[in-house]
Amino acid sequence: MTSLLEKGVPFNWTKGRQAAFDELKKRLTTAPVLTLPDLTKSFTVYCDASKEGLGCVLMQEGKVIAYASRQLRKHEVNYPTHDLELAAVVHALKIWRHYLFGNKCDIYTDHKSLKYIFTQNELNMRQRRWLELIKDYDLEIHYHPGKANVVADALSRKSYG
Repeated sequence: MTSLLEKGVPFNWTKGRQAAFDELKKRLTTAPVLTLPDLTKSFTVYCDASKEGLGCVLMQEGKVIAYASRQLRKHEVNYPTHDLELAAVVHALKIWRHYLFGNKCDIYTDHKSLKYIFTQNELNMRQRRWLELIKDYDLEIHYHPGKANVVADALSRKSYG
């Protein structure tokens, strides 16, 4: 449905788009089974990125608090894998700032080199800018194999359009 909003794309309402619209209506009008957060406890965030989008899951004590995903913007499609995975972390921090700022947070990603982002000597300008944002949080980045990161992986790879 998002593709209908792009400039220069003719408006063409198909059965597939009607089904997506009906699904969106259903999800916005029914209560999800999520847990309320306890701001006195630490949080866990699972992040993943693909060439289609970014996906994140906010959890606390093994229970899901929230899901977030978005498709990549046109310029982000050209980002290297390292930057895409870091973009997923930054997306999670920005969207859940009200929960994560000031609380302990463990972030799990399936990109092993992000564990060492704080000690890397050579960073590009984008990574430096994002590192400044990340340093405001009390967090640790951990490696979590891709096959074990099922929910965030599914959110980042769902079909858009």
